[in-house]
Amino acid sequence: MSAGRLVALLRKEALQTFRDWKMLSLTLTFSPFFVLLMYGYLRHATPVYQVVVVNLDEAVPASGGRYFAAGEELQAALASLRSPAGDTVLRVREASIDEVEVLLQSRRADVVVTIPAEFSRAILEYRRGLFTRELPIRSRGDPGNPDYIMAAVWADMGVLEYVERSVGFASPLALEPETVTGAGSLTDFELYVPGLLVLALMMLMFTGAGALIREKDSGTLIRLRLSNMKVLEWLTAVSIVQVVVGLLALGLTWLTAVALGYRSAGSGGLLVLVGVLTSLSVMAFSVLVAAFLRTVFDLVTVGCFPFFVLMFFSGGMLPLPGVPLFTLGGHAVELNEILPTTHGITALQKVLSYGAGVAGIAYELAALALLTVVLYALGAWLFTRRHMPAVG
Repeated sequence: MSAGRLVALLRKEALQTFRDWKMLSLTLTFSPFFVLLMYGYLRHATPVYQVVVVNLDEAVPASGGRYFAAGEELQAALASLRSPAGDTVLRVREASIDEVEVLLQSRRADVVVTIPAEFSRAILEYRRGLFTRELPIRSRGDPGNPDYIMAAVWADMGVLEYVERSVGFASPLALEPETVTGAGSLTDFELYVPGLLVLALMMLMFTGAGALIREKDSGTLIRLRLSNMKVLEWLTAVSIVQVVVGLLALGLTWLTAVALGYRSAGSGGLLVLVGVLTSLSVMAFSVLVAAFLRTVFDLVTVGCFPFFVLMFFSGGMLPLPGVPLFTLGGHAVELNEILPTTHGITALQKVLSYGAGVAGIAYELAALALLTVVLYALGAWLFTRRHMPAVG
């Protein structure tokens, strides 16, 4: 490898990349835009679930000439439920049986709780030791509604807490939930940030592959071949420039998240290390993509497919169930781990959310390095064979 040719290629690639300000601007601002978008949707620390109560309960006479209405007390108890952070989790309102289906279908209700007619009487009987039957408190919801399960869990927990307190039942168990070390209390937005940081690096697929295809599309490869340029020199120059672009995009995305209140438990140095390795892996993936494309137009049309494969199947934007392939050193290797960005997202989640060190992400770093080498070797061989057959 000639140092002089490498420096010249570096200068040429840097000028071309930063001269194309439209593509560069899109690459740098794409992920920060999604950070702002996700913050707007997820800015509440705890989601508020819509609970509709169908109260069929009938108040019964109690001591002192008063009436006991357990159904109304249960509604108040559900509305008073709070998350560990002190946030309201259930928005409770009453409705009739006839309104239930419409509310569920329109998703103005996540779950419907039906209080039976003799609820108050059953509570009083239990207090007096006369309890001889069970009354069902039914919850109804739409399994197609992603909020249904959590709303039902909170509602069921609220019902059980109220009944235990109302009848004077003292449980022999005390639930003491604990969080993963270093995780603290993470909001939904904070859980999405590692994936959004890697999304910034995924955009290098367009600038990286574009830098390669542009030379072929414009005929510049002929002149480069005549200059005795080596494939390794060219790819090294393009990769270094793309890593710089990737770190700029990563930094801008990070600063946007921090400005919106994002808190990190990990090391900034490890963030940069994972960012560099992930950028190189995306660049290696870009070489493979570019080998199958002939023009820049192909990149912005056909090239969108591999980009969306990276975006959705890496598990950053949409958590996916694991599909185990085999076990390696006690670690179950899953199908989506053939994508290097999967390991980048996992590594950043461990570092930023749980404060992991190098030892904690050793597997992800090794996988990133291995996939980068494999993708570079395969991509360079295919690109050379299809577009640069005379260059060795």
